[in-house]
Amino acid sequence: MFINDEAKTISTLLRINSRKIKSRLYNAFENSIVGCNREVQFLQDITANISSNLNNLNISGLSFSCRTSKIHQKPIVSLPSGKRCELGDLLAVVKYQLSSGDLEAKSIIYQVKLAQVSSFTCTINQTQLDLLTNWPPFSFGRDSNGGLVTYNIRPYTLEFGSFMLEQRNPSLGNYLDRKYRSYGICPFAILVNRIGPSTVDITRFPYTKGDVHNFFSHIIFEIGEHHINNPVKNLVDALYRYVGLSPDPPDEFSEYREDTEDDGFAVIEIKAAIEEQPRV
Repeated sequence: MFINDEAKTISTLLRINSRKIKSRLYNAFENSIVGCNREVQFLQDITANISSNLNNLNISGLSFSCRTSKIHQKPIVSLPSGKRCELGDLLAVVKYQLSSGDLEAKSIIYQVKLAQVSSFTCTINQTQLDLLTNWPPFSFGRDSNGGLVTYNIRPYTLEFGSFMLEQRNPSLGNYLDRKYRSYGICPFAILVNRIGPSTVDITRFPYTKGDVHNFFSHIIFEIGEHHINNPVKNLVDALYRYVGLSPDPPDEFSEYREDTEDDGFAVIEIKAAIEEQPRV
């Protein structure tokens, strides 16, 4: 979905340069997952490696940049049932900067899971799976008056709540899918719920793209929840404040974060814009 024709032009230019972008993404995922045994390490490495591979990528006709933020705190949400759970591990945001100054943006929230040792099976947390599948109302943070901020997310797309399911400690070149050079897959939560729900075999997912191709599809706006959906935009804005990419009002998330050295949360923002031509 495009709101503005200029956004469609940006997407077309990115598609034309698909080989260059995918090559950088292959490097980022491979360097992050090969030899990796811990989810927190993969999250830290994939955030850094995507940023280093994509930031200021030379694409004719476009300016292209990537910024990230990673913290050792988990965003915790409160559900109507009284349960609390982690919202996700990774927020991926792709923004197209238009010449008018407006933005078109699409986002995906991922829960990252590594398969069990010597296995292709991932264990899934049921409370979080229900959140990413059904999106019940939840509270996350407080407003300037101290009141709870409640989100009622109704995505228009399947993939706003997704999983990034990777092999644990694969050897170099030990792909899940050799044709697409993928070490993992990125199924949307509804499909994980249908195939699981408590455990899933990452070799048995139909209609699911490998990690690199899924990420590239987001970059070209094939997938992702558009920020025209205001509740989603509001949640993304809150998560930017949560990780410090935007100013965080005092105590907004004091009850909705959990400090941890063995986990965390990251934001990857990729921005593209049509490059201004020099005047002659």
